[in-house]
Amino acid sequence: MSAKRKLVYNGRHGLPEGTRCFWCGSSDASPEFILNPGGSPLLACCSQVEYEKAKAFINKDNKVRTPYYLVLFVLLVVNLFFIGMDVHTWWSYAPLLGICLTVFVWPTVFTHYEFYARLGLVKTRRIVRIIACAVALLSILAALSVL
Repeated sequence: MSAKRKLVYNGRHGLPEGTRCFWCGSSDASPEFILNPGGSPLLACCSQVEYEKAKAFINKDNKVRTPYYLVLFVLLVVNLFFIGMDVHTWWSYAPLLGICLTVFVWPTVFTHYEFYARLGLVKTRRIVRIIACAVALLSILAALSVL
């Protein structure tokens, strides 16, 4: 039987300096819980629990990304149609509200999950959801101003 090999990064065992936990963003990432061995950027987690959560998230993200892209595309086309036709009614802001709700439901739809490693997935999703709520509130206020 073969012995378990430790991965070598940048000529040394363990993780490169500055590697953060993909799930929570802390600097306590462990070389035992690497999501993408040999990948760039390196996605590591702090514990087994966070590793399992991150792995489940990546699997779900790979499955639902395409349907969310299609929903966003349809809403974007409708929104651009309303802008192009110069429609100024309260319901002309509905596509923008739909885009905000779509982003609120799946906040990692805009970029690939690897780019969320700096702050951690949990914090980044929270920030994106707050921004989506703010834009949704602005779209509701804009719709009310037309009434």
